[in-house]
Amino acid sequence: MAEQKKYSIEAQEGVSVLDNVRYREMKLKEGTYLAENHREYPEDDPFLKLVPVKKVRNLVFDENYPYLNRKGFSYWFNHGINYAIAHLLCPLVNYIKNGMKVKGKENMRKNKFKNGAITICNHVYRWDAISVVTAAGWREVWIPVFGDQLMTKDHWFIKYFCTIPVPQTRGGMRKFEDAFDTLNAEKKWFHVFPESCRWEMYQPIRPFKKGAFTWAYKYDKPIIPCAISYRPRHGFWKLFGDQTRPLMQLNIGAPIYPDKTKPRKEEVMRLLKESHAAMVRLAGIEHNPWPDYIDD
Repeated sequence: MAEQKKYSIEAQEGVSVLDNVRYREMKLKEGTYLAENHREYPEDDPFLKLVPVKKVRNLVFDENYPYLNRKGFSYWFNHGINYAIAHLLCPLVNYIKNGMKVKGKENMRKNKFKNGAITICNHVYRWDAISVVTAAGWREVWIPVFGDQLMTKDHWFIKYFCTIPVPQTRGGMRKFEDAFDTLNAEKKWFHVFPESCRWEMYQPIRPFKKGAFTWAYKYDKPIIPCAISYRPRHGFWKLFGDQTRPLMQLNIGAPIYPDKTKPRKEEVMRLLKESHAAMVRLAGIEHNPWPDYIDD
């Protein structure tokens, strides 16, 4: 078996994304900034995990793991501090380091979303989840995450940031689903990265997994498509942050509602395709080089 090629999430001297076939096939709308970020990306496997995970603890996500444990003073104390940091400090740091701007925030506010909503976004940098969650205001937004993220040095922040790890066993999956059933009954918001894993500073929109759209149909929640696009560094940002990285903009689109009168399988695929097309538009892409879905 051939050894799997290793990719770096850091910029590499002498590497150009313009050598990547997907970038060469991509066509941007007039005025959209091409983030030439000197990283190398896979061309054929859109779900390959590229970000290395350094584990500092061991956890097992089976039927015995407390997927939704909100009891006791310790949880609420840590959750309160965590949420305050995420909503008050992180947006300031995100703006200083990454120039994060939000466009279309009214699409999260123009109606009351009485049953909650599901936000989706391309997964392209470390703080993209925080960007979406803070744009949603002070609502609780719950996020499914890969379990290995809870084994890293970021354990505290991820654990108390309204996350639930994806389980490793069938018994765990039942508890995982029960947790989101409970949260849905409380009309909470959810956030999902339909591209599955993070590709640092990647510009094309990759194919989607079905999970977010299956939940949208099951829970009768609208999908709110979001897409991060890029801007050149200018002004004081040339003095702060990583100069190999562009500035960020979070673009929020209009909600896409499920039609519960339609068959589930047909409606899930409609939601997926319309959401993918919406994110391509929001990202400023005229021709996207990836399909919206790959049957894996």
